Amino acid sequence: MGVNRTRYKTLDKLAADPRIVEIWDEQEDGIWALLADGYNADGSSCLHEWTAGELLRSVNRISKGPTY
Repeated sequence: MGVNRTRYKTLDKLAADPRIVEIWDEQEDGIWALLADGYNADGSSCLHEWTAGELLRSVNRISKGPTY
């Protein structure tokens, strides 16, 4: 189970996804989610969006496989 280090409780459900390690908010640089080993999002080891809602919708970009 991942960790939600943001103030957004709506991201708790995303943090419970076994593909997510950690979610954090960098304020002016948006919200980030680190993916577990063996998963990627468009080749990256992280998801990045500007709002909690966008991050929740971006989980469909996660696929199984290494980062590149």
